[in-house]
Amino acid sequence: MTDITQDESLDLLDALKEKLIEHELDAILIPHDDEYLSGDLTPDCERIATLTGFTGSAGYVCVTVKQKGEFPLEATNRKDETVQVNIEHGQAVFVDGRYKVQVKEQVDAEVYDTFNFAEVTPFDYLIAVLPKKSRVGVDLKCISRTYQQKLEKELNMAGIELVATDENLFDVVWEGRPHPVCSAVELYPDEYNGCPSLQKRKNLAKALRDRGLDATIISRPESVCWLLNIRGRDRDYLPVINCRLVAYANEAMEWYLNLDHLTDEIQANLEDHIGHIDIFPEAGFDDVLERLSSSNCKVYVDSASTNAHIFEQLTVKGAQVVEGLGLCEIPKACKNSIELAGEHKAHLKDGVALCRFLAWLDDITKADNITDLEAYQRRIEDLDEAVLAEKAEYFRKIEGDYIEPSFATISALGPNAAMCHYNHAEVSEARKFGKDPLYLIDSGAHFIEGTTDITRTILVGPNLTEHMQTLYTLVLKAHIALASTIFPHGTCGMQLDAIARRPLWEHGYDYEHGTGHGVGHLLAVHEGPHNISTRSSTVPLEVGMVVSIEPGYYETDEFGIRLENLYEVSRCSQAGFTDMLCFEPLTLVPFDTRLIIREMLSPTERTWLNEYHQNVLTVIKNTATTLSDLEVSYLTEATCAI
Repeated sequence: MTDITQDESLDLLDALKEKLIEHELDAILIPHDDEYLSGDLTPDCERIATLTGFTGSAGYVCVTVKQKGEFPLEATNRKDETVQVNIEHGQAVFVDGRYKVQVKEQVDAEVYDTFNFAEVTPFDYLIAVLPKKSRVGVDLKCISRTYQQKLEKELNMAGIELVATDENLFDVVWEGRPHPVCSAVELYPDEYNGCPSLQKRKNLAKALRDRGLDATIISRPESVCWLLNIRGRDRDYLPVINCRLVAYANEAMEWYLNLDHLTDEIQANLEDHIGHIDIFPEAGFDDVLERLSSSNCKVYVDSASTNAHIFEQLTVKGAQVVEGLGLCEIPKACKNSIELAGEHKAHLKDGVALCRFLAWLDDITKADNITDLEAYQRRIEDLDEAVLAEKAEYFRKIEGDYIEPSFATISALGPNAAMCHYNHAEVSEARKFGKDPLYLIDSGAHFIEGTTDITRTILVGPNLTEHMQTLYTLVLKAHIALASTIFPHGTCGMQLDAIARRPLWEHGYDYEHGTGHGVGHLLAVHEGPHNISTRSSTVPLEVGMVVSIEPGYYETDEFGIRLENLYEVSRCSQAGFTDMLCFEPLTLVPFDTRLIIREMLSPTERTWLNEYHQNVLTVIKNTATTLSDLEVSYLTEATCAI
């Protein structure tokens, strides 16, 4: 996050309003995402965090300079006419359910209204606040074509005009904006990627010819890096370089990037690795759009990953645009045998590291020592959320071929765990151990062989309640319900999502995030196009996809529980079910059985858990020959059958 004071943020807000007046705009919409429509931002694109202090990975800000009347006002949510919301300010922050607690803690309520998307959308707000004939500015490079069309439709119905700005007006007033990051291209060897770039390029060109298309634009850096078998360090936790690519049906390719990405050493080896490719400065990307348009090409574009500016340039100038899911997305998501073997190796390393971490933590906080509170307090007096996050990474670092975390570790005690994406590094002081019975750690790693992501909720202190145990057991039941599901080909995440939620629903509980997301191979830890959620998850799961299962429960100001494993989508090997699919565990770390109310688990659920734990014990012990006696003792006890 950009380091900026509250006074500087307010100065930015004032300067932005002056810029709106200068451009004859009544409001502006600032999206979270950058020009690649990525939520994993470089510092120079942390616009919302810089302006408001909100650091979540999704959201919008609306800033107005002209309103209908004096505040406060009331606006009706048009999705449910019985719901009323108070509008107190001329600017607002909009987030999804994952961030409803975090946004209130990070954003100044004296300056901004804050809303959950599910209750009030940005266009709900703009329509409520602005009079007719108002003009709302937006940078089309930072929104998708789909969202642009929805904005235009909703605002136009209210007599409000959406205006595409020639430049990002927030960037214009952002003094001291960081310089863009430009890391060196790194070649990703074929022994790890499993399919040479030349073969991937042939497959892509054939897909274009089969569809009668001339070219496709690839705007997602992860997809370009996958296609070319390269990686980079432009973004924290996401090993890519920022770039775009145009691929043609005749197998030609044009790669658009900052040429500073290419060191002399890389250029010497690049053609051997990816074959011949034409390279251009990314600043000239609009030139190829004009060329595609003037030649009347039939151009295939992924509407989810291509910004609205690119669409505008193509359609206005006459290109034949065909929209659909990016042609690299399914091949990238369905890992080949080499990639899957690498994922299993990466998760084995991760399992060893996390088991060592949990053994260390258990030795300090284990329940049978908590009865002596004075001794317990002495043992944990130097422990806080930051120390534990560093310790978890330390155990990963000593495993071979560790690269970096796959996302910022969520290390959360007590009430902090009720914020789904809490980050101890963004608060004034990390919470110390001793007050809370529950600790949640959501962490992952990039190894050369693959990417991991795991969440565990652990008993670490006194004052555990039966209510906490009940919720932990329900979340575990939710996890097992989906993890043990056998399902037919063609099943999508939206169909599977309710299976995980049912054990919680039956007791009147739910969670406001997706149940699972795809995971890339040394790429994005949140990878599409597949996911498991109540919405936007209509892509069927296929063999070779990697997906998380992570139900949870969050009680504001009290505690949070989430239990996450990664799974490989596989063909079911049970007799009579060979045409069905199932989930094969990748993660090899015990669940905390001390938090389970055994009687709440069915015999089938206990069998699943015991078999999972037996596999963890066998694989980790057979692989990690250097485990200490303490670590072996922890692992044996943690995986005991219940």
